[in-house]
This record gives sequence, C-alpha cells and structure tokens, in this order.
Amino acid sequence: MLLFEPRLITSFFEPRMLTTATLIAAPTLMFLIASLLFLLMTGRSSAAEPQRIEIRGGESVEVPGPNGAPITLKFSRVISVGRCVAPANCQRTSAPVVEIEQVQPARGQAARFRLSPAAHLAAPFVPVQGRFIAFGELVTPPRELTSAGRPTPLDGYVLRLTVTP
Repeated sequence: MLLFEPRLITSFFEPRMLTTATLIAAPTLMFLIASLLFLLMTGRSSAAEPQRIEIRGGESVEVPGPNGAPITLKFSRVISVGRCVAPANCQRTSAPVVEIEQVQPARGQAARFRLSPAAHLAAPFVPVQGRFIAFGELVTPPRELTSAGRPTPLDGYVLRLTVTP
C-alpha cells in the first residue's frame, strides 16, 4: 500500500511547473531576505504595520518617513500593463511594469524606479530612505468599446504599493 502517488511527485518537477513556482515565490523570497538583512544591519525592529498606499497615475503622495522626514512618491509612467493586446490570440499574459519617482524637493531631483511583481521584468521592491517600497497591484480601467483602439491615459490607472516601516 502506497502512502503517496508517484505521479504527483514527478508532475511537480516538470519544467513548466517549476518555472511557475519560481516566478511566484522568487519576488516574495527576495523581499523577505532584504527585509531581514535590513533589520539585522540596523539592529532596529519596528512593531508598526506596513502602510498600503494608492497613487493615481501622474499624482504624488507623501508617506511619513523615518524620523519625521516624509517620502514623496510620484506614479510617473506605465511601461506595460501585462495583458494581451489581442486577447483572442493570447498564449500568456505578462506582469505589469510601472515607474515611480522619489521626489526630493530640497535638491529638486527625482530618483526613478521600475517596479513589477515579476522579478525578471523589474524590481519587486526598492529601498528608499531606509524603507522598502513594494509593488502591490496595478488597477487598470476596464476595456470599453469606445476606447479599444486608443491608449489609456495615465490618470486612468491606480497603483497600490506597500511601504515597510
């Protein structure tokens, strides 16, 4: 009497299954390792919860930073929405890729970062002023018959991010 099915074990090690599992687990594992390294290097641990923020395309938001210094983030560009152009012929979709800016008003400069939930396309999270900004979700407007041939304006998108304490 077998306690497990041999086909289940061999089916997990198929290349397609391993690729899917890796694409899902890799960004999460990288984020956890980076957070752990940050805590070990600084010797700080915070009981505060991560903040979830939403930014509409083209707009900026201020996030309270360490020691009272705010972090100003701007959702500046959608590089890829991660969905098929022609859904009828679509084999697989990609992940969204966006660009955010950390606006530094004192210097008049902006640091640009590309974020994506897929680590092979862009960073799933970036360090900013001792905190980590992680990609959450890109909310795209629904496709309508009237806008099928035109690109969606930037202010039609909403980006959800997570900021670690």
